[in-house]
Amino acid sequence: MSLSTQQALFERIFSRTLTHEGVFSDHPQDLGGATKYGITQHTLNAYQDNLSVTTKSLTAEDSPDLAKATITSLTQAQAMQIYWVMYYQQPKIYLLSSAIQPVIFDMAVNHGPKQAIKLLQHVLNLSGLVNISQDGQLGPITARACDQVYQQMGDYLINALCDERIAFYHRIVARQPNQQIFLNGWLRRAQTYYLA
Repeated sequence: MSLSTQQALFERIFSRTLTHEGVFSDHPQDLGGATKYGITQHTLNAYQDNLSVTTKSLTAEDSPDLAKATITSLTQAQAMQIYWVMYYQQPKIYLLSSAIQPVIFDMAVNHGPKQAIKLLQHVLNLSGLVNISQDGQLGPITARACDQVYQQMGDYLINALCDERIAFYHRIVARQPNQQIFLNGWLRRAQTYYLA
């Protein structure tokens, strides 16, 4: 997939995920703390610490003001740049088929890239069609396994990912009952990715 095709697909995926993330939130029970466009202070700091990393920028000119951004001053364009680098390029979500990318990207934003990829690997193994390591790394082995399973299962794979995501949310609440307040929103978010 060419870089321009990746960027066009990413922009559509980003727009969809943004419908779940809202603008600014600072709920006292949100373990991530204050967020804007789904970006936490921790994520912003990690991005700022790695501005010199040689990851391709989404736009031709990098956004130098990101080095000084705070959560409250973060713009949607800056959030998009962070997502492009930290949640799409670095975890290599672009290696997946375009049908699988939206749900995995949204899971990466919500659960962290490593956890999203572990959930993907787990579901792929549950299919009985492949047996891969559940290491949270998306490389050629996981990408080929995903292609193989998707060719056999089609959209059922996406629905199985949604099922596993919902089970993951329930496990979070079982371990941390104070997160129950977020469960209905999390479930609605996951359900938007089911295919008929």
